[in-house]
Amino acid sequence: LSTSFDTDEMQPFPSGYMHMNFEDAQAILDDYTNAIHYERGTLNPDEHQNELDDKASTYTLTNVVPMVPDFNDRIWNKQEHIIRKRLNNYCRGTAYIVTGITTSGKMIRRENMNRIAVPTYLWSAYCCIDYDHNTPFTERYKFPSFAHYGLNDDENNEIVEIPVQKLKEFLKKTTFVNQNFQIFVGDCIPPSSSN
Repeated sequence: LSTSFDTDEMQPFPSGYMHMNFEDAQAILDDYTNAIHYERGTLNPDEHQNELDDKASTYTLTNVVPMVPDFNDRIWNKQEHIIRKRLNNYCRGTAYIVTGITTSGKMIRRENMNRIAVPTYLWSAYCCIDYDHNTPFTERYKFPSFAHYGLNDDENNEIVEIPVQKLKEFLKKTTFVNQNFQIFVGDCIPPSSSN
């Protein structure tokens, strides 16, 4: 948690009176109190962490975005589980996961003020250069990197899995990113042993 003065360090949630600068800089729990169409969904899920401290660090409001409950609980959560299982089974080295959103223009309001942007899409991509090359083909083509996205609404029941390059093209069309935008340095292409 941070303040508007940006100390570049995590700060404990203040007890007692909360200075307005804190509330001006980021979401607080009260922002979600009357948000009946949305719940707090995590960008970096605790399921993707191995260490207890890392798991605990995912439960901050800076790791939260408003998500439609059915999409969060059923669709997105299932996909997070699929990715964890895929990486646990076939990734032999370090896996890197990047998750983000595209904004919708919709906002959660509190006390007649726009407080939190509601995402239109959630997206995620992983990179694992050191993977098991004996992985079954149904999973092997999803290495060294792959991506997915889903529409954050209550009528959507589908996650779209695509190559990272296709995700980059999708993001360039749906949000404001530079044409040189990269999700992974070098697009997660393994160094060539030949050439």
